[in-house]
Amino acid sequence: MSLQNTQKADAILKLSRSEALQGGKFKDFVIELIPVVCKSTNASRASFWLYRSEKDEFESIQSFDIESNRPSAGKAPDKLTFPTFIEQLKELQFVYVDSNDSSDEFEEFAIDYLLKNRLRSWACIQVWNDNRLFGVLTVEWQAKKDFVDHDKLILITGASMISQCYDALLRLKEDFLHRNEVSTLKGEEKEKEKLARKLSDHAFYTSHSIRHPLSTILALIDLIKLNWESRETYEELLQQLKIETMNLDDAIRVMTAKIELD
Repeated sequence: MSLQNTQKADAILKLSRSEALQGGKFKDFVIELIPVVCKSTNASRASFWLYRSEKDEFESIQSFDIESNRPSAGKAPDKLTFPTFIEQLKELQFVYVDSNDSSDEFEEFAIDYLLKNRLRSWACIQVWNDNRLFGVLTVEWQAKKDFVDHDKLILITGASMISQCYDALLRLKEDFLHRNEVSTLKGEEKEKEKLARKLSDHAFYTSHSIRHPLSTILALIDLIKLNWESRETYEELLQQLKIETMNLDDAIRVMTAKIELD
């Protein structure tokens, strides 16, 4: 594997240690992720579109343009403008289109979106969460792009991290609801405060001490797939995977002991 690809893999792995990812700061993490995806796939632009199932439409959360080198508000395709293409986004895990694509599903999109925006190639991967379509992670190129497995694995890793971050956000919301429930419990004020403190301590420990190695393990698995041809890098990643697995085991043991003591 080339040095350039190794550096790209390292950039993705570094995101697994992001405080925004661990803390469920969803939009902040997407702002961190999009530039890495863009640069790792040598793209002109990368974006994340959230799928609003209740409206059956996509909403752009964030885009990153390589020329301006900064994040910005993007725009997702309009279902009324590209109805067939939107359906394909919801049905296919991967979508790749270039400006010469002549398939019925993508011809309209290639002509009216790619060419009008001076693009040559475009690709996306679905992001799933809780067994439902959550959004799509997209990349765009101004030059013709030969989409390869390396690019696909970069998108897979990015999609996995977006889903993980959303899970962390939901856990924080659940913790907040638990605290509210505790505040309404009847009984002695000291008992309510004690229970609230225990819930808060367990939620904090789970979020920070367990999610960190777990997120890193999930990223390492994708990177091992990405680097399997390089024996040296492969061995290094396996060793790191073993370390993070041991860290996760230690964290679970500590949490179990805390629960038993409480």
